[in-house]
Amino acid sequence: MTFTDNRAGTPVSATPPVPRSGAALALLVASHFLLNLDSAIVEVALPSIENDLSVGLSGLSWIANSYLIAFGGFLLLGGRLGDLLGRRTVLVAGLLVFAVASLAGGLATSPALLVAARAGQGLAAAVISPTALALLMTVFPDRTAKERAGRNRALAILGAVAATGGSAGYFLGGVLADVFGWQSTFLVNVPVALALALAAPRLLPRGARTGPRGRFDLVSGLLVGSGMTLMVYVLIGARSAGWLSMKTLALGVLAAFLMVLFVLRQRTSADPLLPLRIFGRRALRGGNAIAALVNMAIGPVIFFLSLYTQQVLGYSAIAAGLAILPIILAVTVASTAAGWFLRHLSQRAVMCTGLILFAAGLLWMGQMSGGAYWAELLGPECLVGLGGGLVFVTFTTSGTSGLDEAESGAASGVLTTSQKIGASFGLAILTTLADARTRAAGSGAADAHEALLAGYRLAVLAAAVPVVLGLLAAVIWLPGRESAIREPSDQGRPVNDP
Repeated sequence: MTFTDNRAGTPVSATPPVPRSGAALALLVASHFLLNLDSAIVEVALPSIENDLSVGLSGLSWIANSYLIAFGGFLLLGGRLGDLLGRRTVLVAGLLVFAVASLAGGLATSPALLVAARAGQGLAAAVISPTALALLMTVFPDRTAKERAGRNRALAILGAVAATGGSAGYFLGGVLADVFGWQSTFLVNVPVALALALAAPRLLPRGARTGPRGRFDLVSGLLVGSGMTLMVYVLIGARSAGWLSMKTLALGVLAAFLMVLFVLRQRTSADPLLPLRIFGRRALRGGNAIAALVNMAIGPVIFFLSLYTQQVLGYSAIAAGLAILPIILAVTVASTAAGWFLRHLSQRAVMCTGLILFAAGLLWMGQMSGGAYWAELLGPECLVGLGGGLVFVTFTTSGTSGLDEAESGAASGVLTTSQKIGASFGLAILTTLADARTRAAGSGAADAHEALLAGYRLAVLAAAVPVVLGLLAAVIWLPGRESAIREPSDQGRPVNDP
């Protein structure tokens, strides 16, 4: 099947430029903001859902995790669909599906319907997230130094605004659930997603399909979709089932087997779903490795901070959200500044600076003893946020720059997948460590406070390990000043630098 321009009857291999790049950036940033907002806003509403629908702990787990399983399982496929079918078209379709799934969630009258709605949201998000990032690569190319600076600024804005989505979700979710009921946390997405879908055809590039061939490899799609879904399911369930249980090991082996089959098929396919040649770029390998490692730390740490401030410091849910706000604000500041740093320093220098700040903040935070928030948490949170902001923008730049237009969707899907898998893996490991340490510290009423504190402290300190490993990956893979991003003549060709 060959994709052609209906007016000229010739293959389309490039997307025409868009004059309103600022408006396009606003739409793409809003799409990412919506996804981050939704992920957090429903978590806050879970207690209300539990009471209203008489859902047990197992049911609540499925409501929360069905979104993550569908999202993480189909990211690679979602990213490639935009390459094959036209990114603007696929983004609009994803937003419409997200709106319909959100409406279904708001109208759900049983746990089963709510789980199905959350899975639908996850599938839509798996299309929206990588496709929006790939469209940003199209609107802001990096063929020249000036264009590259513009892309870095756009990525900085994306990171800064999208990072606030999760924080806003915690506040908005609590307000909506208390005032209008948990249904409103789903229904609020509907008008926003519809508005973005209606604006996309006017603000985004024409939905060109990239590449002379456009065959969709159904077998590869099934292999990667089922393999990634199983992998995320195993990581989520490992804590309750046990890391060495027969269920975890069997499903883990099956997931790995499916992914190996997928990779082997990509090596021999004339039109692969995931062009493996993109991994010939050192910067892309480094960006994805660091994305996975850093996300093993940042999401779980915010999760433990929320629990620590409420269970140990005795904060209310709203006060706990305010206590986490400095991380989000620091990420916003550093993400905004990251574009300037990347114009004047190498990716390696910016990344290493961010990772050092991040690790230092975690090691400092790991000394918490149940004392005053201002003395023990505010400083470490600022360091974590500042380091995280630099890191997020830099690994996005490393993981998406210098690629052929036809490959940017797949690369965006890989990068987002790395982040989601890292976050799932990190949460599973760190919660296991925290639980084990808490049990070892004692479960009696007199020791409960200190036992919880011991578990959270160990989890935060352990989160510094993947950040330090990310520092090593940055030194090995990311380009320094002596090996800057290749000029336009080198971009778009397979690169096999060691």
